[in-house]
Amino acid sequence: MSTITVKHVSYSPAPGKAGPICLVAVSHLSQVAGERITFPACPRKFAAAGALLILFTLASVHAQTLNARISITSTTPARIRIDAHLPEPTKALSFRNAYAGVLGLGERIERVVGISESGERVSLQNSAPGEFQAAEKFSHFIYEVNLAEPARPAQLSHVSSLDQERGILMMTDLLPQAIKNSSNFASAILNLEVPAGWTIASNLKRAGSQYSTDDPETAVFLIGPSLHEKRQQLTTDFSVVTSGKWPCSDNDVTKIAGRILAEYSRITQVELKQNTVLMVIPYAGEVGPENWSAETRGNAVVLLLGRKSSRKRVVAQLAIVLSHELFHLWVPNSMKLQGDYDWFFEGFTLYRALQTDLRLRLISFDDYLETIARVYDSYRAAPDREQLSLIEASERRWTTSSPLVYEKGMLVAFLYDLSLRKLTNCQASLDDVYAELFQLPATGQSDANETIIRILSSNEELKLLTRDYVQKATPVNFEPIISAYGIQLQTGPVGSGTTKLKLDRDSTKSQRKLLACLQ
Repeated sequence: MSTITVKHVSYSPAPGKAGPICLVAVSHLSQVAGERITFPACPRKFAAAGALLILFTLASVHAQTLNARISITSTTPARIRIDAHLPEPTKALSFRNAYAGVLGLGERIERVVGISESGERVSLQNSAPGEFQAAEKFSHFIYEVNLAEPARPAQLSHVSSLDQERGILMMTDLLPQAIKNSSNFASAILNLEVPAGWTIASNLKRAGSQYSTDDPETAVFLIGPSLHEKRQQLTTDFSVVTSGKWPCSDNDVTKIAGRILAEYSRITQVELKQNTVLMVIPYAGEVGPENWSAETRGNAVVLLLGRKSSRKRVVAQLAIVLSHELFHLWVPNSMKLQGDYDWFFEGFTLYRALQTDLRLRLISFDDYLETIARVYDSYRAAPDREQLSLIEASERRWTTSSPLVYEKGMLVAFLYDLSLRKLTNCQASLDDVYAELFQLPATGQSDANETIIRILSSNEELKLLTRDYVQKATPVNFEPIISAYGIQLQTGPVGSGTTKLKLDRDSTKSQRKLLACLQ
């Protein structure tokens, strides 16, 4: 998945001039912001200034909003038409050409036409994939998008697509990217026109036929003739949207999701502020649940899962996938950190999800050890495992095929967790790192790698582990750490799949005590 940048608007009085923010007619502003706002009472002398502030604020809100109507023109071939208005005139449009390793997205943008203020057609030249230039300015433009399915079914959770059964529309690859000092926009108001008999589900706020968002990059729509949506209050307002027929029920999904969400609320000590939307879509072909692909954007989880199996198998695999994807609602989507720290929000999340599976009894302790061993075996076969640090691997995640972000990141999280538990006599674990991250000041944004490494380096031993395995390309060495738990590493030839983690039958009392706190 991709790093989510959350945009915030705040007000800070100038030094020495602290005082109430006085707004007179705030009902419309509250509707624009999408939340209830309470303001202090204003003395009469502030009324004129307050009125001016309202006008300026509302003008700023509307000036930053893109308006677009998205119409499904054909499902065979798969095409949509977008009629859009930018907040300010521009001479250039730029669309994303790559996302999550999927290339050529800009080549899908076709028949782009600008319309001037006088209503005249403005010709645009296609200078590069997704890049369009005009000789004169325009703010109204119309274009089409070819939404044929990507080459690999696994990519369907990452980019927009459309067929006769359903459509997945993701604004990050459908709308133009904001261009600084030209067509800059921070929010969008969207209307959808779908074929007769189709319905619409989304993670956005809806008012009548309009959908609004202050983060278009995370906006997702699922459309189709056979959608079913169920909303339930769990630790947050939770909606599950399914497409087509499934061997499991909505209750099966909400039950396991509720347990996982409660676990992560406990760990982070943070309740999600937004509603959560889970979209469950059949994986391409008649395949079982071992075939899946997922991505979490903002408050939405898009999950493609094979459904050709028994209810028990589908639910079991669904739980394993959700234990990872639902944690992304917190890490990184609810964090205020900047930079490439995929090693943490992917690798460490993989390990924390495995712990959740164990704690919720979705897997056994033998399954837990077997998973770690399998990842270690794969890591040993990685050709660049001694060439890139985790930080470097994160920076190159989408430009190389290296699995280090996931595999080494997960193994380092495992070793860090074991080390921390041993150092504190089981009084602390990796959970405490997450809790501390969410206790950081809410104002401003911090460099992710610096912040996380500082928290991980709470004493000299942990500092060395973090330095060697995160900041440097030091190969992972299991044995000094796992031996304290009475766990033995058995390896075969590199890439043979024969690596195992076994419990020592002659373990000591102290080893058994540590092992008990891990389970």
